[in-house]
Amino acid sequence: MAGNGVADNRLKMTRPEFNNRFIARQAILDRESNCLGYELLFRDSEENRAVFEDASQASIQVFDSAYLFGISSLCGESKAFINCTEQVLSSDFVRVLQPGRTVLEIVETVSAEPGLVKTCERLKAEGFAFALDDYTEDSPAAPFIGFVDFVKVEVERTSAELVKSLRTRMAPGAKLIAEKVETREQYEMMLGLGFELFQGFYFFEPQVMSTPSLTPARINSIRLLQATVNEKLNFNDLEAIIKQDPSLCYRLLRFINSVEFYHRSSVQSIRHALALLGERNTRRWALLTGTVLAADDKPRELRRSALLRAKLMETIAPFASCGEYEGFLVGLLSLMGALLDSSVVIDQLEIPVTVRAALSGKDGRLKDLLNVVTRYERGEWSECAKLAGTLRLGEIELSSAYVEAAGWVSRLPV
Repeated sequence: MAGNGVADNRLKMTRPEFNNRFIARQAILDRESNCLGYELLFRDSEENRAVFEDASQASIQVFDSAYLFGISSLCGESKAFINCTEQVLSSDFVRVLQPGRTVLEIVETVSAEPGLVKTCERLKAEGFAFALDDYTEDSPAAPFIGFVDFVKVEVERTSAELVKSLRTRMAPGAKLIAEKVETREQYEMMLGLGFELFQGFYFFEPQVMSTPSLTPARINSIRLLQATVNEKLNFNDLEAIIKQDPSLCYRLLRFINSVEFYHRSSVQSIRHALALLGERNTRRWALLTGTVLAADDKPRELRRSALLRAKLMETIAPFASCGEYEGFLVGLLSLMGALLDSSVVIDQLEIPVTVRAALSGKDGRLKDLLNVVTRYERGEWSECAKLAGTLRLGEIELSSAYVEAAGWVSRLPV
């Protein structure tokens, strides 16, 4: 309880180790598909739940990991949403993170007792925002409804009557977050009910399955993708494509002058720039650039998700005895249908046989690796751990690679 000192003495913050630990994130998007923040997800890798003496210890591990790796690495410029129990809210652990970047999610089991309410008011005065998690009218945490900045409601528990009731009791300016939005139909329903924010995987699916309208910019982007996925990279063809598009020239120069690929010598030509990058980095640049430009009309978060998945698969591929380039390609193209609203373009790309097999669902190590990553993204920890074990992919490597990939994406101009 707040003020008695017991919770602070019991809750011990320890430097996080990656052993038996996964940390991931799930985007929270607005009505225009812009990313407001990410809920940080933590689970022990052996079971599909946090394995601690109590839920408070699980929350503390999330704070600990977010503090160690930094919110910017995990969330870019977006906010971090972190579940909090009564004990965590009553302790000083929440103050290890930046107030303006952190949203404290009051879990549904928390009782709104006067001492705890005062503690939350002090935290809010310091700049922390609050969300009410998994709202139901009979939840012990329901009395916080007029205090919090966000109210999260699961799709299956939502009705027009509930939304109307919430609106009359929520604080001015507070927003509704629809949780577990998995389909376009659910998304449109929650839009119609007036929800401002959405959490789930609905944006990973194509809107329609038809040939996309091919503007000149999109045609060039697809040509760039095609030239890049060819087994033998032809720098002359690549140079010709880039020279036809000013935006590609600009992006190439930005990329080569970034911190990661900075060269002291000035770039003399497009061909010189490609030579400085080398084949591996040229393929990487062309793939991510072609993807971003081809899907310029799609939500930014979807493009980021594709690039994060690609980078993650590239990093862990060697641990599963797969090629880095094949891993990157499978990760990227696995979301291309959603990015382009069509599978037609992918079918027309001349990609390696192993990559096409994995994308079409045929058994193999690349397909297994993709399954590990998709389960990780969804927080399906038990299945993720089992699959990773069959590939001899260590939990330390997987967790480290995810944080690295998230940081890499946050630094990209996408």
